[in-house]
Amino acid sequence: MYKKTAKYYDTLYHFLNYSEASKKLQSIIQQDNPNAKSLLDVACGTGKHLECLRNNYLVEGFDIDPEILEIAHARCPDVPFHQGDMVNLELTNRFDVVTCLFSSIACVKTLENLYKSVARMAFHLKPSGLLLIEPWFYPDNYWVGKVTANFVDQQDIKIAWMFITEIEGKVSVYNTHFLVGTPKGIEYVTERHEYGLFTHEEYQDAFHRAGLVVKYDSKGLFGGRGNGIYIGKSKSR
Repeated sequence: MYKKTAKYYDTLYHFLNYSEASKKLQSIIQQDNPNAKSLLDVACGTGKHLECLRNNYLVEGFDIDPEILEIAHARCPDVPFHQGDMVNLELTNRFDVVTCLFSSIACVKTLENLYKSVARMAFHLKPSGLLLIEPWFYPDNYWVGKVTANFVDQQDIKIAWMFITEIEGKVSVYNTHFLVGTPKGIEYVTERHEYGLFTHEEYQDAFHRAGLVVKYDSKGLFGGRGNGIYIGKSKSR
């Protein structure tokens, strides 16, 4: 979805505190799997979570977007990264922890793909491993017709980006407009971003279908400022 704006991704989301979120993530892992040593971040984006976590775990990243992965590799050159679709996730290694953060799970769009993706992530867990997924908005708390504008005001780059929230069936749609200014000039681009809207029960069902015991933490990684986090645990084998 970031074909045109991959190089601006970290600038666009400059307000996210990855360090704070990673510390909360580690506290969850310590509570539910204190002996965890390895971690796979699915939909790892530009690798900012892995940058924070690589000193505590043997980490790997997985993402569908090759341009985004180039940025992640430059940030964490010692970390293995894999390119592919989470619906068909297939790696050699198994992990103590698998994460899918920043609501990236919603990129699969359909309920069938939700079930497939969670099953593939669960398949890559070691016995007693953890699967942690941050959900997107639910159908009953998603708003339609809201105009949102965001701004970046840094010395060498200015970005104004805005969208009107839309919905098509069970998919939230963001036709996003970007106006990017740098010393080289001003660029205008648009991108269409689509995210599936799944219910709390559907998320839980996806974990159960994958053979995981699941609990939900409404505070999540940002102290209640997000949509919480699902914590699934595989059974000992």
